[in-house]
Amino acid sequence: MEQSYIIAGTPEVRIAVRVRGLSHEPLYFDEDTSTIRVTKEFIVIRLRIRVDLDIDLHVTNMRTHIGGIYRVAWINTRPVQGLYAVGLELLDAEGEIWESDLIPEGLNTGEAAPSALLECQRCYQRVSMSVPEALTESLGEGFTIARHCETCKATTGWVYTPEKPPAPGSGDATKPATDHRQKGRAPIRLAVKIIRTKHGMNLFDISETMNVSRTGIYFTTEQGYEVGENVEVVLPYHPDSMAIPVPARVVRREERAGTCQKGIALQLSFGSAQPL
Repeated sequence: MEQSYIIAGTPEVRIAVRVRGLSHEPLYFDEDTSTIRVTKEFIVIRLRIRVDLDIDLHVTNMRTHIGGIYRVAWINTRPVQGLYAVGLELLDAEGEIWESDLIPEGLNTGEAAPSALLECQRCYQRVSMSVPEALTESLGEGFTIARHCETCKATTGWVYTPEKPPAPGSGDATKPATDHRQKGRAPIRLAVKIIRTKHGMNLFDISETMNVSRTGIYFTTEQGYEVGENVEVVLPYHPDSMAIPVPARVVRREERAGTCQKGIALQLSFGSAQPL
């Protein structure tokens, strides 16, 4: 069972800290900053350097000169005034890092834990969930958190997804909309090679499927596909095997919040049509 940490309602605590680790690039960094919230096993800070989800950082309290290893539990990849908000879970302390009188005994306000609609970056299911370890002001576009996914049976990244109002005539607004594209899909990860033709030249894109249906696949990429574009697909792909490419067409393109990745749905040309 995942540990739950409560930041909502805790008082603001500013303590000078030194943070060291690998950045998003990845390059080693050593930055002086300060905490925003502090509990015994979870802190929130802001960094000038962007870091990745689920990596380890070393944090030192510059008052006590005692530190520990923290895991990046959540981050907002959209900086505010040049700073990234980061939530850190304590993994290994080298002693009593924080003075006991600075750790709040409980919530000082009636502030409720914030909640948001989040989407798993691996299987793309969407779930509205409580996020008590996050700052309310950070829970927006660019927010990403590591949480266990029941579908993937693993800890995955979950990104903030704006809730959209139901379209006119869509029925009872209190009932969640059913995504019929999910029917027939299976969260299968297979290597895939896509062959594109641009300006008379072949372009190759090697990726991994996120889910597969009888007549289509869905994968992520940094390449700029266009809806309606005709491509060829080798699935499953192995560099040492010979396979005949299958014609396909791009039927959907989705921007992935907080990343440079795009979600691409391809409809394969054989078999009966089934929308992805």
